[in-house]
Amino acid sequence: MTLQETTTVVLAAIGVIFMLISAVGLVRLPDVFSRMHAAGKATTVGVSCLLLGAGVYFWNDNLLLRAVVLIALIFATSPISTSAMARAAYRTGSTRPLHLRVDEMQEETIDPSDVANHTS
Repeated sequence: MTLQETTTVVLAAIGVIFMLISAVGLVRLPDVFSRMHAAGKATTVGVSCLLLGAGVYFWNDNLLLRAVVLIALIFATSPISTSAMARAAYRTGSTRPLHLRVDEMQEETIDPSDVANHTS
């Protein structure tokens, strides 16, 4: 086995392990935010390793450059999409308050008398 094939197998194995961890996390974690964390983080690393493995395997076809560009796009878009899904889950009320200890997104109601007293 050549160095190129060995590197491909190692990167593919790392990618598959991360994807497996992500799948187990999606099934076993208790709430929607934890599941999105598992899907977002582990899947991003898993797909990146698989793309790198494909890029190393098809070295002569300049696929490595394409894989690196795709990895950069995944790293740029994955946090944005995960954040949008988390915000949508919060706003639709599909979260369990039991697991949400601190709610930083809760809108505070402002008493108009407090505003009148603090303005000079």
